[in-house]
Amino acid sequence: MLNLSHSNVRLSIRTRLFVLLLLLTILPFLAYRFAVDLHRVMLNNQAIVQQQTVENLALILENRTDLWALQIQTGTPTRLSHLNLTNSVLWVVNERGLTTYVVGQLPKEIVDKEADFFTSAGKSLIKTLATFIPYSLPYPYPQSEVPERNLIEQSLAGKTIQQYRMNSDHQPISLMSATPLILQEKIIGSIVLEQRMETLFSKSLNYFYRLIGIGAGIFLIVIIGAIIHTASLSNRIIRLDEDVKKTFNIKGRLTDLVFPDRINRFYQDELSDLRHHIYEMLKQLGAYERYLKQLPKTLRHELHNPLNRLSMALTLLEKETQHTQLSYAQHAVVQLKQIIASLSEATSIEDSLQLQQPEPFPIGLMLNHYLQNSRDLHPEWNLTFNNQVPDTTLVVGDGFMIEQLMDKLLSNAKDFSDNKLPTHVEVFQEAKHVIISVENSGPWLPTGHEEQIFDGMTSIRSLNQDEHAHLGLGLYIVKLIADFHQGHASAENLQKMQGKEIKGVRFTIELPIQA
Repeated sequence: MLNLSHSNVRLSIRTRLFVLLLLLTILPFLAYRFAVDLHRVMLNNQAIVQQQTVENLALILENRTDLWALQIQTGTPTRLSHLNLTNSVLWVVNERGLTTYVVGQLPKEIVDKEADFFTSAGKSLIKTLATFIPYSLPYPYPQSEVPERNLIEQSLAGKTIQQYRMNSDHQPISLMSATPLILQEKIIGSIVLEQRMETLFSKSLNYFYRLIGIGAGIFLIVIIGAIIHTASLSNRIIRLDEDVKKTFNIKGRLTDLVFPDRINRFYQDELSDLRHHIYEMLKQLGAYERYLKQLPKTLRHELHNPLNRLSMALTLLEKETQHTQLSYAQHAVVQLKQIIASLSEATSIEDSLQLQQPEPFPIGLMLNHYLQNSRDLHPEWNLTFNNQVPDTTLVVGDGFMIEQLMDKLLSNAKDFSDNKLPTHVEVFQEAKHVIISVENSGPWLPTGHEEQIFDGMTSIRSLNQDEHAHLGLGLYIVKLIADFHQGHASAENLQKMQGKEIKGVRFTIELPIQA
């Protein structure tokens, strides 16, 4: 089953912000959809208005022919405010379908001279979006290039009918409405009203286009501002991350580089406060690290003379007085000296590694001499080894430090071994690495301590029954030396050793060879 909680998908803050901005681009398309719906509503309403207008004109002609004649003489056949005969044509047709009277004009094209910048911008935006998302307005009536014949025939048959006139591009250019003229319950003709599409839409549509234009301008400004702010914020976070990384080396130690407190006075916000707080934290951490580095030296210098005097006094006192507590006191002094020596050793090795210049050396030859000498000089280690690395294989680092690393590993193996099997060292070359493994039979490492035991001041010596003081610095020194050689130190529990069902522990050191 897929475990989504451990997914490797990682989205940076910059990516998430830009995804959010991308989602905001849906707003213009929503506005476009709203404009299409508004066109639909206005078309339906204006078609209804035109139908009512032509029906009202027919009633006026039927009931007040005298008023109709007077209005014809004045050039205004109706006082209806929504009928503009400068942009529409009114036809009067007799019962034989012949046109007897025409009033008004139908211009070829209407130019809106009152449209301002935002109105024009709104119209252009709608047209631009229409090229990517084509649509057709919901014309509610049939369309034809010559709708007059059908309109007149239907109206003389007693029907009120509407139809759109099409141009050569099959786009509607005007709406025509026809209704019968009835006198004494007899159809004596019909009235036909034609109006261009532009005039069907009231000025409220221009207000809408203006709103779209203003909204588009505001949206554009907001998007540009958000992009600039997102890029700036993301760059500041990346710069902060890089500055923090430069403050630490690959070993996780503080470097000599100074972390900048405030690099840009223009910004005074939460991110600036975070940088300042990190600066204060690193400053205190650096002071604390310097204090810890100097502590072993200070302890060794300050406690060395008092311990020597105390040890000498106990020795003289032991000659004059025989008491069991004196031996306990002498043993306690020896333990204190061991503790100070261990602290001083870790500090001195760490200092020497920082000053040491890595050089290539034949690790196979060096380990072969070291393991043979160790087996002869330390028979209590019960050591066996198998070195398969050629003498020509080179590792960049320091051979003396590798010997100290091996001393710590073998001493650790000897302390924890149950002596059921000899401590075994296997050295071989794998790909571009030299692998050194040290195995000893004995109790397992506690669960979860496989990595933790390489940290300083971490010890599980409760498993060991010796009487020496241990600060958990041996494996810490192993990790320091392995890191200096660009290598890696690890530990694991073994269920079988040398083909036998015997528990044990294996420590492995991986060192890269010279390219």
